Amino acid sequence: MVQGDKAYYDELPRKHETIIDIHHHYNPKIKNFLTYLLENMNKAGISKVCLFTSGPNYKDQEAEDWKTIFRDYSDRIIGFGTINPGIHKPEIIDQYYSKGFKGIKVLNPTKPYDSNDFLKYYQKAEDLDMPILFHTGVIARQKLEEPMDQSSNRMRPVTLDRIARLFPKLKIIAAHMGDPWFSEAYMVSQKNPNMWLDISGKGIWLKALAIRKHLWIRLRPEKLLFGTDEPPSEFLRLYHFWDTFFYEIGVTYTMRKKIFGETAEKILGLK
Repeated sequence: MVQGDKAYYDELPRKHETIIDIHHHYNPKIKNFLTYLLENMNKAGISKVCLFTSGPNYKDQEAEDWKTIFRDYSDRIIGFGTINPGIHKPEIIDQYYSKGFKGIKVLNPTKPYDSNDFLKYYQKAEDLDMPILFHTGVIARQKLEEPMDQSSNRMRPVTLDRIARLFPKLKIIAAHMGDPWFSEAYMVSQKNPNMWLDISGKGIWLKALAIRKHLWIRLRPEKLLFGTDEPPSEFLRLYHFWDTFFYEIGVTYTMRKKIFGETAEKILGLK
């Protein structure tokens, strides 16, 4: 396949200057998490990470880490505040913004994402120019023995369609490409220029097969964002897998640069 001036096989893979992990979680269970994160970023050549809080009411150690991040590492770590629509009030977005967070991570709503009750969250984020990364697709079950009012159906990619149309300046990222609703995610993203898809999460070979099937038909590389949603120790493995995969299916270096950093830079206002 030829994209641009060169066939992909005329240009050997080489290290990307900018690699941004758009999807990473703060883990309070890991001792010295911030040090651990930065060490693994450096080993793998990860330029920047979008790091999500464990929740709005994070504990003292995490609070200290965020102060350190905003003071010393804002060039490497971009803070996203985590919220659950319907549980946390929309004003939490203002609080996150005032602390220095640049984006919002949304998951486990009490109703479908596009419910009228949640539009105030998206209006606030649009007004503050804070991108929202939505969990899309089936979500993990954390408490097996307790009843939980959660539904993956509330987080289907198609629920982002109305949001993208109502708030055309809101930058929307659908996590995990809506796994397993890949076609749905591709179609919604295709119709909305303010929506992108991250490739993070488990089942990477299933995601890769879905990309290979739909690429250049319902999906283009500039709609994809590199993300991990795995521990920092997995940075290098996941980067190597995805860059090799995209190279092997004919995605040029110029296009791969978009996936691994350039598109994220635009969404985050870094370029």
